Amino acid sequence: MVAALAPYRALDLTAEIGALASRILAGFGVDVLRVEPPGGHASRRRGPFLNDGEGSLYWAQLNAGKRSVTLDLEDEADRERLRGLARESDFLFESDPPGAMSKRGLGFDDLHGAAQQLIYVSMTPFGQSGPKAQWAASDLIGAASGGLMSLCGDRDRAPLRPSVEQAYALTALNAGSAAMIALHARHVTGRGQHVDVSMQAAMANTLGNARLYWEMDGIETIRAGGARAFADRATRIVYPSADGYVAFVRMPRGMTDLAAWMRAEGVMPRFDAEYWAGISIAGSVLPDDDEVAELEAEIAAFFAARGSQQLYESGQRHRVLICPVNTVQDLVESPQLAARVFFCDVEDPALGRLRTPGAPAVLSRTPWLEGPAPTVGQHNEEVLQAAGSAAERR
Repeated sequence: MVAALAPYRALDLTAEIGALASRILAGFGVDVLRVEPPGGHASRRRGPFLNDGEGSLYWAQLNAGKRSVTLDLEDEADRERLRGLARESDFLFESDPPGAMSKRGLGFDDLHGAAQQLIYVSMTPFGQSGPKAQWAASDLIGAASGGLMSLCGDRDRAPLRPSVEQAYALTALNAGSAAMIALHARHVTGRGQHVDVSMQAAMANTLGNARLYWEMDGIETIRAGGARAFADRATRIVYPSADGYVAFVRMPRGMTDLAAWMRAEGVMPRFDAEYWAGISIAGSVLPDDDEVAELEAEIAAFFAARGSQQLYESGQRHRVLICPVNTVQDLVESPQLAARVFFCDVEDPALGRLRTPGAPAVLSRTPWLEGPAPTVGQHNEEVLQAAGSAAERR
């Protein structure tokens, strides 16, 4: 079987902000050329490392399945080689500050005349326009400027950034999706276009009803720690179990199911299930703090006496919204992910056998492709020779 996107080629000139976009497209069959400066991309020197600091696992994961070509974009001869590759490509992903690629003669307008099919995807902190277009930003600033940090952490402490680079990842996922939309448009018009992706906008788009509470009612959603914030109120979600933590969603309609589950386990609930089933988790008519604290203490005692997996399986049978809070070890050892063959073993030329995350989605008729990240300039000869032959034919 041929991969879903096998006919297409992408040029990847991104930094950390965008590498995930083309990595996923590579898995679905796009021939991704990772364009690196001589000596290799800077993210090759980012940890964690194997083999005494010589091999970056960060690079290996985000560039799996790509090919590497080295070009010095400060050199006109190499810029011309990139122009030649652009004429033979469907996508170009870049994350330089607005205008930086144009100064090299490699912006969208520079390339589009000779490469009208090219879908040119730019990922920047604040987009190509607006008063902050030229501002630099890291993932931390993306999480802060996009509003997510204001909702992360405990109410009585400073905001927190999610530990993993969610702003970079979400920007890349938006970019990959937008590239596919532009590809569909190209099927209709025959022309590529410039896709402008803002990290701030990508993050702001994830805030859900927190934004709507402010727009509709002028209520600033609080940080709620291990709880779910509903406007200026919070409902606890994370509870300790006997061997870790579980997430339990206390929805009104589920309180009678919770009470039935507790009775089935030999525990007589003290709370009035019908009363709590009739109370909203947000709004103007809510129980007082003492009532909530008493209910949550009873729920916490029930969960603390049982293991996370036991709670999950028993809760499922009783239609209660509960699940373990998985650690990274839990994910790596997950029978569910193993059954779906999510993790893949690849032979990395620099690091040996690695286990890497695989397909984020499974297509029933077209396979996910898995391969190692390339060494520096590994595909220079085959790619640049082919590009030179194509130029001669023109």
